[in-house]
Amino acid sequence: MPFQYTSIQIGEIVRAAKVLRRPEALEEGKPLPFTSCGTKGKKLDLILDLADGPLVDLRFHVHAGIFDNPETFEAALILSHVRVRGVGWHATGKKRLYGKQVIPRGWHQNVIDPNLPLDSADFNRHLPLPNFNPADLTAFFIATARLWHIDLTFAEGLL
Repeated sequence: MPFQYTSIQIGEIVRAAKVLRRPEALEEGKPLPFTSCGTKGKKLDLILDLADGPLVDLRFHVHAGIFDNPETFEAALILSHVRVRGVGWHATGKKRLYGKQVIPRGWHQNVIDPNLPLDSADFNRHLPLPNFNPADLTAFFIATARLWHIDLTFAEGLL
């Protein structure tokens, strides 16, 4: 069964301005509301809306396997329960046979198209993020929100 959004629509949703459905989730003067995940991890899951558009089932998920180790940070943009974008770190990179780079070394963005077959080279592309260098979990949260056009200006004093 095909995904309910076309590849073009997914790109439009990712590029569109987004806001938090419940901006009170980021309370003034308080740290980001990460919850514990395991013994050293943290996570945050926020519901998003398009700033100018129809309601869609869109979530912004941020996870840190070890809250003070940026190399364990991951983020996902989830549309209708399907991951369509991600940000992560790979220490060495990964190559396919004959040297084709499939996962770049360092920070990268996953560009996922659930409309394509799983074995397609374009189903999950890993694009390098050369100027993406978050120092901590809050910086990672903010940088990823900017990458995906999630408007946090209402909360700039909070972060």
